[in-house]
Amino acid sequence: MNFGIIGYGNIAKRFFNSIQHTENGRVTAIGSKSLTVNDQFKIENPGITVYDSYQAVLEDDTIDGVYIALPHMMHKEWSLKALALKIPVFCEKPAVLTTADMKEIELASVQNKTLFMEAFKTKFNAGMDHLKKDLDLIGPIQTLSANFCSNAIPEQKPTSYLLQKGQGGALNDIGTYPIGFVLDIVATPIRKINPTMEMHNGIDESFSATIYFENGVQAFIEGAINEAKERVAIISGQRGQITIPMYNRIEDYTITLTNGQKIDRHYFIAGDDMTLEIQAFIDLVEVGASESHRHSLQDTFDIIQVIEKIRQDK
Repeated sequence: MNFGIIGYGNIAKRFFNSIQHTENGRVTAIGSKSLTVNDQFKIENPGITVYDSYQAVLEDDTIDGVYIALPHMMHKEWSLKALALKIPVFCEKPAVLTTADMKEIELASVQNKTLFMEAFKTKFNAGMDHLKKDLDLIGPIQTLSANFCSNAIPEQKPTSYLLQKGQGGALNDIGTYPIGFVLDIVATPIRKINPTMEMHNGIDESFSATIYFENGVQAFIEGAINEAKERVAIISGQRGQITIPMYNRIEDYTITLTNGQKIDRHYFIAGDDMTLEIQAFIDLVEVGASESHRHSLQDTFDIIQVIEKIRQDK
């Protein structure tokens, strides 16, 4: 499958490396405002057409789908343009910034019978599949927690979209990870959310929230771009708990039961942590699917809805 990449920043460079490990994916076109004529990437990859226009990527008839890696605020515009041309879209998180925007994406995907999938790698590895099966070992879930905290601000240029009002901040940048993980594990309607946020220059540098689900489960999530913490999720049930380091790309976790038994799990990730989500997208395109059942349009909507709720109720 031939990909066009729209936007060639750091995450797109990771995508380019990750796709090398897929069975049948390759990049044939890139739309970038930053790649120059003498750029080393262009010299090393003469078979890839580099455009200084994003629209030119959509008009390139060699591509079978696009990966959108632009700043958050631009995801909606270029996703809708691609869907209107019936070009499958693999879009970086957050897919869009509001639930209203996501409804537009969903409508365009349905009307054009064209795949739109948010890049949420957590769901696309064997570790997550096995974790869900192992939940039976600890009995009914009572509580869970997940954090994604790093000190990313010093690495950013003052003009970085991460620091811009309207699209920057911790919730937009990494909120998808803890929220998406919790929603996937509990899979029950939310009753109430109690949030907190730390604001600076109009953006949220950190957030946390306790989410109360209708089945009685309580989840605590937190994220930050101004403070680093060990990344971990902990799921507690009536008969024990599961500790998952780096839960956003599960390779290992430990089950500790109340009877004293301890079980260590390890699951190999083929390629790197983005490879399997890219392969899943390729597989869906090849069979003509218009939606991923593993990470559906509704799943993306639900994550954005929680982000909005945290902002509204802070």
